[in-house]
Amino acid sequence: MAEQQRMRWSMASTEMEQSDSGQQSVIKAVLLFFAAFALYFFTHSPALDEIDAVQFAMGVRSFDLWHHQPHPPGYPLFIFFGWLGTRFFHIGTESSLYCASAFGGALFIAAWFSIIRVQFSERLAWWVASCLLITPVVWMTATKAVTDMLAAGLVGAELLAAICFLKQGKRGLIVWAALLGAAAAGTRPQLFPVVAVVLGIQLKKGRVNAKTWWFAYAVLVAGCLTWLLPMWYMQSQLRPNEPFWRVYPELAYGQWRWRLNLPSVYIGAGDWSPHYLGMRFVRHILGWFWKGFGFIQSPRVLAAGIVLTTCAIIVYFRFGREAIDKRFWKFHGPWLLVDIAIVFIALPGDQRYYLMVFPPLLVIMLRGFLRLPKPWNLSAICVPALLLYILVPLAIENHRDEAPAVRFVRYLEKL
Repeated sequence: MAEQQRMRWSMASTEMEQSDSGQQSVIKAVLLFFAAFALYFFTHSPALDEIDAVQFAMGVRSFDLWHHQPHPPGYPLFIFFGWLGTRFFHIGTESSLYCASAFGGALFIAAWFSIIRVQFSERLAWWVASCLLITPVVWMTATKAVTDMLAAGLVGAELLAAICFLKQGKRGLIVWAALLGAAAAGTRPQLFPVVAVVLGIQLKKGRVNAKTWWFAYAVLVAGCLTWLLPMWYMQSQLRPNEPFWRVYPELAYGQWRWRLNLPSVYIGAGDWSPHYLGMRFVRHILGWFWKGFGFIQSPRVLAAGIVLTTCAIIVYFRFGREAIDKRFWKFHGPWLLVDIAIVFIALPGDQRYYLMVFPPLLVIMLRGFLRLPKPWNLSAICVPALLLYILVPLAIENHRDEAPAVRFVRYLEKL
């Protein structure tokens, strides 16, 4: 009896410690979220310096895909977030869109902090989150009025819900994962295959029955219909003579049709020569490093980046590969490949389309260094140091200097 009582006390103590640890991790993630949000929002670009951002602002004022306000497929949830800010908080259209993008950036950082903490350790989570916060492509996207950051943040939240389901087994987390996936698709509809694969990974690894599979994907589809049908209806009202069933397919096809003849966008339009495929690989995949991490800033930075990346990869495969790493890549590998394939095949090489690639890249770059024997493990500090060296001048320029097109307009106004 005494032995059983001691076991009960031990189990109760363990559960309380786990509960306290879970609460502390949530508090840390929330604080990280607010810190990242404030940092991104108060350092945003001074003007809408991209054509997509201008179209999104026009869409908040008048949601008309027929006149590219914004362009199809519509990005309805991003427009909706922008409209919420102007309608209920009485802030300007630009500020509302910047707020939505900064919110996505903060969610992205906090979600991946929690993911790495659950799948590896809190120590690595802080390293990855800190480096992700100052990764140039993340910063430069989160401070602009574009959809990519909010979509990446929502996918990160879906991944976190999926991982928590595998850890805790709570069926309600399946619903959360499906709804967050639907929200990500509503922000960038091209991400629907990615969020569907994430949901499938969760269900397969959770070994759920067929009814749960049907239920999860029904929730995902229902969530997508909550943004698709209202958007479809609103656009049909702008063209009442157009049959309802043709409205959205015609809009979406019209947007993608012109891309089919652009080799720089659609891989099928290229000649598939070794030179074409090689250059596409350089712009897209190697672009993760020379554009995404900003190594192209100067020859000195490029050389340092190449050396650091090469050493990080070698060290990771020499010291960092364990069973926990295999589980990490088995979970994240499938959806990462789908995401990379979509961008590589059908989109230009802008690195903001590859945002979700950077957290796993940072795992590779940091985990190997941190597992080196002391004092060599201190070499991990080189990663955030280099990123910060690259980011600071870019962030200052991005916050202070208006886009060339805006400066040109202001010059004409003074004539």
